[in-house]
Amino acid sequence: MKKTLLMLMAVVMVGCGTPSAGLVGKNNANMAKLSVGITKTQVLEIMGPAGKTEGYETKSGGFMEFLFYRTQVANTRGTGIHRREEGVTDRHWTPISIIDGKLKGWGRNFYDDTIKIRKEIIRKP
Repeated sequence: MKKTLLMLMAVVMVGCGTPSAGLVGKNNANMAKLSVGITKTQVLEIMGPAGKTEGYETKSGGFMEFLFYRTQVANTRGTGIHRREEGVTDRHWTPISIIDGKLKGWGRNFYDDTIKIRKEIIRKP
């Protein structure tokens, strides 16, 4: 019994070495459940809380926000319980666009295009 308990603890500890791996898998699976037009509340029910957020006012006076979820695992260093991720960048996060309370799109390309359009609108006199 004692050996079994020790082996189980070792397996659990090794599995916990990269906590983002489980989160990344869960986030990717949940993104497949999203559809354009659902409310922010529905997005949060599906995805859970975002890891990062950004918010902007729209030209019409509304509100645009991006909820970011980890969808890629970064390089890891170390072994066992001492494993840690290194070099987490924007490409490891997938943005979800909520405009005026509704899901408008998601993904890095959608985000980049939306921000580019927003900057062009701001620059115009």
